Amino acid sequence: MSTSLENMGYMNAGNMSTINAGNMNTMNALDDMDALRQSVRGRIGVREDVEEDGLVHEMLQASRDIKDLLVSSFGPRGSSKIIISPTDDVYLTSDGKTIIEQIDVLHPVITSLKKLAMSMDRVCGDGTKTAVIIAASLIENAAKLMDIGLHPTTIIKGYQLALNKAYDILNYESIRISSENDLHSVIENASLGKGIEPHQARIIADIVLETLSKIRDIHGDAHIDLNDYVKVIKKVGSPSIESISGMVLDERPARSDMPWHLENTSVLMINGNVKFESKIINSQRNLRIDDLADPRLIFQGQERNLKVMSQKIIDSGAKLVFCEGEVDESVEGSLAKHGVLLFQKLKLRDMEMVSKATGASILSIRDDIMLDHLGFADEAEVVKRNDEHFLFLSVSDQLISTIMIWEPFRYGLEKIEEAVDDAVNNAAFILKNPLAVRGGGDVEFVLSQMLRQYSSTIEGKEQLAVIEYANALEEIPRTLARNVGLNEVDAVTRMLNSYNKGIDCRIDQSRNVVPNNPPVYDSFSIKQMAVIAATEAVSNILRIDKIVLKKS
Repeated sequence: MSTSLENMGYMNAGNMSTINAGNMNTMNALDDMDALRQSVRGRIGVREDVEEDGLVHEMLQASRDIKDLLVSSFGPRGSSKIIISPTDDVYLTSDGKTIIEQIDVLHPVITSLKKLAMSMDRVCGDGTKTAVIIAASLIENAAKLMDIGLHPTTIIKGYQLALNKAYDILNYESIRISSENDLHSVIENASLGKGIEPHQARIIADIVLETLSKIRDIHGDAHIDLNDYVKVIKKVGSPSIESISGMVLDERPARSDMPWHLENTSVLMINGNVKFESKIINSQRNLRIDDLADPRLIFQGQERNLKVMSQKIIDSGAKLVFCEGEVDESVEGSLAKHGVLLFQKLKLRDMEMVSKATGASILSIRDDIMLDHLGFADEAEVVKRNDEHFLFLSVSDQLISTIMIWEPFRYGLEKIEEAVDDAVNNAAFILKNPLAVRGGGDVEFVLSQMLRQYSSTIEGKEQLAVIEYANALEEIPRTLARNVGLNEVDAVTRMLNSYNKGIDCRIDQSRNVVPNNPPVYDSFSIKQMAVIAATEAVSNILRIDKIVLKKS
């Protein structure tokens, strides 16, 4: 007995077109999936499973690629990169974190180095390029050792021995910051790392020290996190950098008829929106409108609700109100009539800093507002500069300070902001741990020489790994020398001669190897973290014995 295809419905023209359309859609979806898969595979840079000799090659090539990308932008005379994102955003930067972030590659080794850079930026706010260059050099040198037969576990053990010794040497070579000049040197050197001009770095160091001095006058020498108390604002305009005691917000009042100047005023801070929301009256959204009176009742309910909100703010006695969310226009009008200055749609970080500065608690509009929830400000003034509005908020005996950067060109503005960020981060670390090490490649060169001497005390193949660890650290002064225009062999030879004579020296912007006097310092904590993080990242990479592509 046969079954007719027509009876089954498959000979119907409509069904045939449906099947064809369905097949076409399926084929298009498969093509799209295949294109996506090929795109991802291309970004990974690995076409098939990799192990043994192929793995060594992959590690070596990936580390060289990332190192070549960063070394030319390292140090005060480093070059900038133009990075064009897939969305056609253009970045012109020498900042290591930005360069690393924008690399659209999923190769396992490069991904590990990107994670290293991100962790350094998150923990220290600086030292990303130092850590990645050291890590890439360690991988490159490990690949050489693996080519001559050393097992990765032997290299990892040798690197760990070198790290332990480097840790001890760094502590021995560290210098306690005991004067303003030493602190100025750390901050200025951190700023120079972003490629700005020396006179700009000196101005930034002066500004950060001035800000730090204000905070110390109030807080003494007790431990504080400087990043929690310093706000940086960047704007396009006539070039200047200034330190302002107090909080500055680049915000405009909610209405132009609100007061622009207040003295000795109470401060109220509100989290969320101050507006009518339907869920307050009808959370289930099951309201029925049977006649024309119902919309009017709803509107009257909204008005009553908004009047209650307005009156609660007015009755609190606060004349300066900050709101994280949106404020209804009718509430704005009521506050303006009662001489209240309102700012809305504020960033959470700004809200937190204003709260610290004024002592105000951040409340919801539905909370009961007590007197002790309010903060206090000595003065609040709205100022218009370059067609932009700024609120200057002053509170006596408070820690918040603002650094305002004005620069006529967007690229220059970004570079100076990066320099200020690094200066503040280094100052913050010096506050936590007032230790420094000699800069300009000096401490890395000393570490490399001492580790080579230490390697002679080690028996076994780990000795070779310690020597290559020393070579990786020496890559920092070599890179600095290349970027200022020195022959790296000549520079290393001069540094070695000075080292043998017991003279501290560094790579200088004057294209010379000079004695480290007056001294140039780097933060001990950031340098230590860079060496430790780089070694740990490389150890994890060396433990990989195979790259496996998941089959689709």
